[in-house]
Parts: sequence; C-alpha cells; structure tokens
Amino acid sequence: MMNNSAAIYVAHHDNAAVATALAAILAEQGWITVDLPPHAISGIIMIPDKTSRHFFIAPATQGWVAIWEDPRYFADRNLARALAVRLHTRSVWIEVGGNGVSWARGLYDGDTVCEERFEAVETTFYGERGVVHLVFDPDPLPEEWIGQLGLPYPELHYEAILAGTIPPTGPPLHLAVQRRADAAR
Repeated sequence: MMNNSAAIYVAHHDNAAVATALAAILAEQGWITVDLPPHAISGIIMIPDKTSRHFFIAPATQGWVAIWEDPRYFADRNLARALAVRLHTRSVWIEVGGNGVSWARGLYDGDTVCEERFEAVETTFYGERGVVHLVFDPDPLPEEWIGQLGLPYPELHYEAILAGTIPPTGPPLHLAVQRRADAAR
C-alpha cells in the first residue's frame, strides 16, 4: 500500500512522450532541464522552496505511466492537471499520509476534473513553506481507489528507485530541472 508517498499517473503508452510533455510544462512554469544525476537531490520537501526538482517516469504498464518526484511525500496537483490537458488523456494525482487514511486525490480527463478530494492547508512543514493537501478519508481507502483505477506500483516512490528497486517493465527515465533565476516562486 502507498504510505507516506505520492505519485502522478498518466494514461499513456509512452513514458518518453510523457517525459517530454512534463519537461515542456515545467519550462512554461519557469524550470529548465539540467543534467543532474538522480541522487543529486536537495533534501527540500516542499515544492515552493525547491530550486531543483527530480522526477522518475516509469515505462507504461496497465495503461499508465507513473511519475514520482523527490522526495516521495508530495506530488504536484497542477502538474497532473496540465499533463491531462496537454496529452488529451486521463491523469491521476495522489498523496497518502503515513496513517493510510489521510490522503488526497484527483482524477482528470483532458481539461475536465472528474474527481478531487483534498484540503489545501498552507504550512511551514519542517520549516519549509508549502501546501499540505491531506484529509481524513477512509471511504474509499487509498488502496481501494488505486485498485479501482488499476494504477501500477503502489509501493514504489522516488527513494525506492534511487535505492535500486526497478519497476518490472524496466528502468524509469530521469528528469531534473532547476528554477530559472528570473522565475517567480
């Protein structure tokens, strides 16, 4: 079961096409692609305070391409929505807290929001500024929702892949970006 982790899933057959779309969306948001190894992470948790971001984009399986960002705790809801629009497909955004019943989710189809369940709470989590989306929602449980959608790899996350766990379909692509100096935070 997904615990203390998050992911974006895109209904697509080609992880390279998803990675290209991801890089284009991030460029529009003020990020530039850089050549950094997957382990060159900053340790910053909250997305607004990051100056660099790392993603693993898994090969498609069960009709989905999974995207994990470092660190494993948060996924970018707006990025999931933008991928659905750009690729004219479905995408999923999911974050699950450590207790397994505090979680947030979104299901998107193109520019349509099919389902969202979250509460955006501004916080200074571990001294960093950002938004936490988790809500207490035991019906359905994350693993039930993941099963209903047929999402692959509920146990994987960025750190697991970094430590050597490779999806059965093969190694994921890695994308690293840095915030442009002129980009607003």
